[in-house]
Amino acid sequence: MQIGIIGMGRLGSALQRNLPGTCAVRDFSNREAFMQACDTIFLTVPDKVVKEVALELASGNITGKTFFHCSGALDLEPLASLVAGGAHVGSLHPLQSFGGETALFSGIYMALDGDDVAKARGKDIARILGAKIFTVPVSERKLYHAAACFASNYVVTVMSIAQALMSRWTGDNKAALTALLPLLGGTIQNLQQASEAGKVLTGPIATGDNSTVAGHLEVLPEKYKEVYKALGKITVELAEHNKSITAEQAEALMKLL
Repeated sequence: MQIGIIGMGRLGSALQRNLPGTCAVRDFSNREAFMQACDTIFLTVPDKVVKEVALELASGNITGKTFFHCSGALDLEPLASLVAGGAHVGSLHPLQSFGGETALFSGIYMALDGDDVAKARGKDIARILGAKIFTVPVSERKLYHAAACFASNYVVTVMSIAQALMSRWTGDNKAALTALLPLLGGTIQNLQQASEAGKVLTGPIATGDNSTVAGHLEVLPEKYKEVYKALGKITVELAEHNKSITAEQAEALMKLL
């Protein structure tokens, strides 16, 4: 395969670092030479412009080439113009966060979809990267992406809340994050050893400690209370499922929340 990448953001840059000999462009200034050189092309552009970029590419000679978008939420419809032009299309979404230059593909899962040629090529690329392939039905792509957002984006949101609260004792935000990271790291280590995330639950809800939860709600800033309550209710369900609290304790906590 002669692999090319259009769009050099975090994901595009990560793919280029991990796929030796890959061509990459930030724009279409040298599109003709780029398209001639590549037979497999990743569109690592924002979701909202995938269809637009595909339409532009479809105006050239694309017969027999294979195109992938890397969106978790999109189906293959935005690539329809490429199919009409004689190309193979697919999607290959890495279940990974690419915030820095050290992010790796080895051992991660990648959601693959597409026609037969694209699927075969996607499996080859995953093998090169050391990644594992799995399939998400087109009708469930949005739900799949929501799951990924919980595991990544919303963890960042929750950590930013913890950082904002912790900074009043550490002196500044950076020190607050530094203080919290070992706690997060310990939780991740526990998760890595578990078969169910909920089984590693600790804290006041896991022990049915109403007074501590009530104390939290008493002192939390108003803008964080609803988040705390929403997460708390799900946490009560986990604790009851784990049988670390009784049905009566769960009911009392739910009323409190």
